[in-house]
Amino acid sequence: MATAVLALTLLTSCGLTADSTKDKSLRIATEDQIRAELKQASDRAYQALGVKGRLGQSETVNFSGCEDHGGPKGARDAIHFWQVDDLDAAELNPAVERLQKWLKDEGWGGLGDQWDASKVDHEVWGKNPEKTVAVWAQSFRPMNRIIFRVSASCFQPPAS
Repeated sequence: MATAVLALTLLTSCGLTADSTKDKSLRIATEDQIRAELKQASDRAYQALGVKGRLGQSETVNFSGCEDHGGPKGARDAIHFWQVDDLDAAELNPAVERLQKWLKDEGWGGLGDQWDASKVDHEVWGKNPEKTVAVWAQSFRPMNRIIFRVSASCFQPPAS
């Protein structure tokens, strides 16, 4: 599980210092815009899997501040967790392969993958070309489950 924790840290890190408030490079977006983007990315990732498992999709998108991991004051992160359960064991590897192919075909990259057909559990992750949304997925046996974390890192809500 240590690898999964590392992947999660990479996806949520702003890479900016705490004293860079109102950083000009931060994307300006409302929580509603971010929520819609994360749900759209989740829907597309699910379609890419091409499986008929039980969808344990949370409708909740969680928002938090970036300051506690080095981000600028006022910047926000958003995360949409969901999973697909009860997959047929024979479908697990092909589903993750399809997800990896979709990420590459769509130009999602920058973070990499740890895909190896000989491994029991697999991880795939990447960011979309605009670097606004990241997808992380990991398969788990013997539960025949794929969990997802779709995130948007360090955006700045508009001034109110």
